[in-house]
Amino acid sequence: MTNTIDLQGRNAVVTGGAQGIGRAITERFLDSGASVAIWDRDETLAQATAAELKSRGRVIAVKVDVTQFADIEKARDATLKELGRIDILVNNAGITGPNVTTWDYPVDAWQSVMRINLDGPFMCCKAIVPSMIAQARPFEIPMSPCPQSSR
Repeated sequence: MTNTIDLQGRNAVVTGGAQGIGRAITERFLDSGASVAIWDRDETLAQATAAELKSRGRVIAVKVDVTQFADIEKARDATLKELGRIDILVNNAGITGPNVTTWDYPVDAWQSVMRINLDGPFMCCKAIVPSMIAQARPFEIPMSPCPQSSR
């Protein structure tokens, strides 16, 4: 690969990392020397993706629902146990919801989109960024609206 960055010795979390843009980010990070924790709500797909990519570097699959703070804390703890620390957080998980007019948009679909696309990144930042700041090596990549860390 010709377009890499030096991520040797770095550990990354990529939410929604099992497919699509998240998988592409995971692949680029692995090719750039990072270890990657694929966080995804589809555990089977996350494990399959990790198995496919293991020849490219250290990669683990972690099941997580980014709408549930307890799940995020559990995923964080499992990632820290496996990788030792988290240096990079990519808040990539997201959904689009139905393609309908505003007045026809189901309230439950709207709430689901907001929980995943807005609350999820906030809660991931809340769970992970403090330890990144304490390491003096924070590196967050917000892929959807989320409050930015202060450093």
